[in-house]
Amino acid sequence: MSELINQLLDEHKKLFALLDKIRNISDDAAKKELFNSKMLFLSHLDKEDKMLYKKFDEAASLGINVPSNVVQFKEEMKSISTEVIDFFDKYKDSIQDKIQFGRDFGRIYSLLKIRMNKEEMQLYPEEKKNKTVTLVFSSKSPLNNAQALLEYIQKGGQT
Repeated sequence: MSELINQLLDEHKKLFALLDKIRNISDDAAKKELFNSKMLFLSHLDKEDKMLYKKFDEAASLGINVPSNVVQFKEEMKSISTEVIDFFDKYKDSIQDKIQFGRDFGRIYSLLKIRMNKEEMQLYPEEKKNKTVTLVFSSKSPLNNAQALLEYIQKGGQT
C-alpha cells in the first residue's frame, strides 16, 4: 500500500479510538475528546481531498477512466462531512441532553464506521490501481498515451 493510504488507515484507527473514548466518559472530558475528534476528522478530510481525490482528478484529466464509484465516494463524502461537522458543532459547548447526544453520537459513529469500512474495502484499492495507471500515462506525452495504454495492457497491467 502507498504511504498515503497507510496514513489514512492510521487516521481511521485514531479517529475511532477517540470516538470510542467519547462513548465512555463524562461530559467535560467528552467535550475535549469531541474537539480532538473534530480536528482529526477535518484534517483527514483535507488530506483525502488534496491528496487522494486529487490523484483521481488528475488521472481523469489525462484521459484515464476513473471508476464511477470513486466519483460517488467523493460526492457522498460532502453530505457525510456536513452531518458530522453539524454534530460536532451542536455539542461543542455542552451536552445538555445525554439521551439525545447518545442517539446523535450513535448515528454519527455508525455513519463513519460504515463509510470508513467502504473506503478501506473499495476506494483505497482503487488508489493503488490508479497510481499504477497514472504513472504509465504521466511519463508519456499526450500523443503517446494510446501507445502507453497498449503497452500497459500487453504487459497485463504491469509497469
